[in-house]
Amino acid sequence: MPSPRRTDPTPLLQRAAQALQAGDLVTAERACRNALKAAPNHPGGLHLLGLTAKRAGHLEPALDLFRKAVAAAPRYAEAWVNMGRLLNETGKAEEAKSAFQKALEARAAYLPAELGLALALKAAGEVVAARSLLEATANTHPDAASPCSELGNLLQEQGAFEDAIAAYSESLSRQSGQNPVLSNRAAALLKAGQPQAALDDADAYLASGARSAYVVAYRVLALQMLGRQDEAKAWCDPEPMVFPHQPAAPAGFSKALETDIRAHPTLTEQWDPSRRAARGGKVTADLMSYPTPAIESFIRLIRTAVDGLIERLPNESGHPFFGAKPTNYNLTVWANILAPGGHQASHIHNLGWVSGVYYPDLPPEISDASHQGWIAFGEPGYGLPRPNALQPVVRKPEAGMMFLFPSYMWHHTIPLETGAERVSVAFDIVPA
Repeated sequence: MPSPRRTDPTPLLQRAAQALQAGDLVTAERACRNALKAAPNHPGGLHLLGLTAKRAGHLEPALDLFRKAVAAAPRYAEAWVNMGRLLNETGKAEEAKSAFQKALEARAAYLPAELGLALALKAAGEVVAARSLLEATANTHPDAASPCSELGNLLQEQGAFEDAIAAYSESLSRQSGQNPVLSNRAAALLKAGQPQAALDDADAYLASGARSAYVVAYRVLALQMLGRQDEAKAWCDPEPMVFPHQPAAPAGFSKALETDIRAHPTLTEQWDPSRRAARGGKVTADLMSYPTPAIESFIRLIRTAVDGLIERLPNESGHPFFGAKPTNYNLTVWANILAPGGHQASHIHNLGWVSGVYYPDLPPEISDASHQGWIAFGEPGYGLPRPNALQPVVRKPEAGMMFLFPSYMWHHTIPLETGAERVSVAFDIVPA
């Protein structure tokens, strides 16, 4: 009796790859699973389904699928690389190193594996080894810009600003018009005391039409360092560009909102301080991922406040705030519970147009007697220099109050050394 014919999974996997590239995760997953019915251990199908799962945020299933893919095809370099990337992103640097080394055993001088291994070495604290590998990779791939830009990032993090600038410049000479590299070089130039060159990079970036709160903040800082205060204030002045708002909330709303924040399933004391500005206390992920009546009411309050602000603001072509009012927008919302002594380090919100903070309630220690627990605007963070003449603008929070401000405006909280925890809710308005 003849054996049953097996369906060729290739057309299904091609369809899955196209759907994944287009962001259609449902179609990509369905096509992958149908392909795997025909060929259950097909390494390409397992790998592609793993990429789909990762894109959907299902990290553990994605990792399991990558492991199955390399078990089925031990010399599958692409699968080893994507497994290594996921391991590194989830804090498993040692396992990531091993995965990238397996990729290099399967394909010598494979650029994605060399870059991934360098990043894993950096994450593991092996900075000297990471730098050596990036330098070697830049030499063995003379047409590739990415080893130079990653080397620049590592050098900037280590405080070697002049060397970082040279690495970024080499990256741009190999591939011009890389906006992320222009942004990173602008930051390094500011730290190296070269504001005019930083201003040139910021202007080149913005001339491309791309949006970046970081680059706007770098441009403002460069102008301040050059003594061009009026130009800097035209783009970013906390005095007229921080908007206090007291939303009309229903009775008992603030208490219900704080209760829901404290019970939120994503509330944690563990987070990466290089990615979050909170220093001490607890944070949540997106509050809207677990909506409650109080959270849904708060979302409506935010939208009412933001829509009203959009209507009131002037239209000013070319201005990064007044000239960029969104017609449609998305909203992200998260919460911070600061312990006594905790604070928010100075930061900006790169994806937003306008950002905000709301205080459901406040401990009595926040008062007019000192600035402890107040919010401050205008002082650069992320290791950038502080202009000598800079005077941050401080504002006293009040229970039930909301502050709205441009997302590119630096802001931080002054530590509250004593008293109870302080709950605040932050949000970004992201143009759609």
